[in-house]
Amino acid sequence: MLLIGLALGWLTLVLGLLLYRGAHRWWRTRRYGAPVDHSVLLAEYGRKMTDALDRQALGEVLTVELPRVLQVEHAVLLLPEAYQLVTINAGDLRLPVSHAAVRWVASGGEAQRADRGRLRELIQQGRADLAWTKVWVPLMRGAELRGMWLLGARSGKTQYAPEDLHWLTALGRQAAAVLEATRYAERERRAASEMRALYRQVVVAREVERGRMARELHDGLLQDLCAVTRDLKAWEAQLEANESLFTDLAARSGEAVHALRAICNDLRPPLLQHDLASALKSLVEELDARSTSPVHIEIAADDLNLSDDVALAIFRITQEALHNAIQHADASEIAVRLTLYPDRLRLTVTDDGRGITGGVEPARFVAQGHFGLAGMRERAAMIGGKLDVQTAADYGTVVILELPR
Repeated sequence: MLLIGLALGWLTLVLGLLLYRGAHRWWRTRRYGAPVDHSVLLAEYGRKMTDALDRQALGEVLTVELPRVLQVEHAVLLLPEAYQLVTINAGDLRLPVSHAAVRWVASGGEAQRADRGRLRELIQQGRADLAWTKVWVPLMRGAELRGMWLLGARSGKTQYAPEDLHWLTALGRQAAAVLEATRYAERERRAASEMRALYRQVVVAREVERGRMARELHDGLLQDLCAVTRDLKAWEAQLEANESLFTDLAARSGEAVHALRAICNDLRPPLLQHDLASALKSLVEELDARSTSPVHIEIAADDLNLSDDVALAIFRITQEALHNAIQHADASEIAVRLTLYPDRLRLTVTDDGRGITGGVEPARFVAQGHFGLAGMRERAAMIGGKLDVQTAADYGTVVILELPR
């Protein structure tokens, strides 16, 4: 009888535990909804937040994707802006950083339910625009508040479980880290954009000054020298004495005229006013005459219809690439090709020389005081193009500029 009693007692205890666990599980499901695997969600959405490139992308994860998974009816992300927390999605909700509720949640550093403690009191004191909130999640990075994530009620009137709050706290801290990274990235992008704008101003100013100098030299000094050369030749024809002196003076004056024409042409190619193809052909002919490596050009582009800025940038990139190939490549042949495709304009400058050892990272050349490659990349960016340099030791180098039509 004793054994039967013990067996019945154990059976009753086990049944009681099972009933308790079942009732507890039913009560939790009714109160908090179906169980959620927080570790899987944390890994998945942590990765999505890390992949966010800017604040808007992060806001999409926190206010659209995650609320959909958690069956949250409404969510808002507030980020600091001029001593206020301002929503980045639809709505005009604003909270001063010094707001008592903000300070209280931030001081705790963890997700807080809005129906308890000071949050409930503050909302009841007149902040009707916060009445919908159920959970406040501070986005903390150390002791710094990077934002506030507000979550509304869950569908089916289920509440947030304690483990939900711990999980939301972890997500908030990871979001704060992503916000800090994106802030630094945006700062770097702004700095790069400002540097590019500054470089654009420098390039434009330099080209304007080149044009002015070319006009001044051509219309002033060059014309005077041409007149002097004509007078010297006229006197040479009239006077027999000192004939060798006049011949020498005329030759020297003619050389000065030729040199000034070359300077004017380099400052602002006159053929560029007509079309890019003619200017490139003239450039190649001039360099081919002076270079020990033959330089060829092939143009398959009709009716380019390019603006002056674009044509000038393409000309300068070609000029720089050719000078680099002639000076450094030790090539047996250099080729320029300009091809117009239905969707893009493509320029290539190819040589079969020694190649560039150590890679073509512009920063390396800038550190050595060589700005040609960086300048070509910046000129390409200014006109919306992309410059690529492909090289290999003893196999030569090819500079490729592609410009969308």
